[in-house]
Amino acid sequence: MIGDFGFRPRTLLWLLGVAFVVGAGARVVQVIRHRPVDYPLTVVQDDSEARLLKQRADSIMAVRIARENAPIDINTATATDFERLDGIGPVLAARMMAYRTEHGRYTSVDELDNVSGIGPKRLAAIRGKCVVGEESVK
Repeated sequence: MIGDFGFRPRTLLWLLGVAFVVGAGARVVQVIRHRPVDYPLTVVQDDSEARLLKQRADSIMAVRIARENAPIDINTATATDFERLDGIGPVLAARMMAYRTEHGRYTSVDELDNVSGIGPKRLAAIRGKCVVGEESVK
């Protein structure tokens, strides 16, 4: 019978699994809200829930933007953190981390000028986005 419809057993099991997960998710929502769910696949029930979801999304986005625009402590930054700076790619980020490993913690942002590939122009472009944290300096 399964072969008559062109389904492979693996596909049928996958579809049954998806149906089970969706059904279980609807039941969880019903239990959490202590009320029956008329339309289990509906995420938002009314306008107040939509406003609340929008407020949460806006606040999450604001936190994400603030985190991306926050100054980077060059003594604790990872390669990914360095790559957020203008004009810094994977190669320069690796050099900045290698310099920190070889010479110890940075004592000032101006010390980035000693890293190969970071000249006065690039340093001027990233200076305002880099800090040396108080706890980082020995």
